[in-house]
Amino acid sequence: MIPIVAAILLSGQAIEGLPADCSKAMTTPEINACGQLDLQRETARMERYLTAANARARALDDVADVPDRSHQQVYLQNAQKAWEAYEAIVCDGVYDDWKGGTIRTVMYLGCKVEMTRERTRVIWRDYLTYADSTPPILPEPVEPASDAP
Repeated sequence: MIPIVAAILLSGQAIEGLPADCSKAMTTPEINACGQLDLQRETARMERYLTAANARARALDDVADVPDRSHQQVYLQNAQKAWEAYEAIVCDGVYDDWKGGTIRTVMYLGCKVEMTRERTRVIWRDYLTYADSTPPILPEPVEPASDAP
């Protein structure tokens, strides 16, 4: 049942009930709509960082003049799949913990937002920064994600 709920919440369709200013959201549908918007922003930011990380991993894998070729793309893909499974387990547990309450959906969305922020930071740290003074490929992710790409 929970994957169906997630699919409905995260379908990417227009968010009904979204108030003009989420800081003034008062009703459960408004609060849930704002939570969904937050998640969409964080997911878009994570995808942007993941795309850049994949490009760097591909570049590392394409270095031909080393005796022990890199497999960074495989590691990144496997880590992302493992994170997706972990995030689902954690946030499904939050959803189940709040059963019976109208706060259930916003708690679930909040879990997904926080987990996505954490994953974006790990992607940035592990794939988009350098050990020396070279500037990172993308800026350090700050909270919360904005509408900007």
